[in-house]
Amino acid sequence: MSDEFKKRRDFVEYLALVSQVGLTMAGSILFCFMIGYFLDKWLHSRGIILVIFILLGILGGAITVYRQITHLPKE
Repeated sequence: MSDEFKKRRDFVEYLALVSQVGLTMAGSILFCFMIGYFLDKWLHSRGIILVIFILLGILGGAITVYRQITHLPKE
């Protein structure tokens, strides 16, 4: 394998990892936002549940991203 091919492959792998991490965080926060929004609307709780679910989405996304990064193969 040539050095140029290996550099390009590594670049694509890192780009895929960064994209996956970003989508994981965004998806987690958006999912929890939607749940909090509809529960807030249904229970008329003036945004309290929404804030709690957004914080849970951030925490859940961060934990998932941490697990994804720590399970990377060591080179």
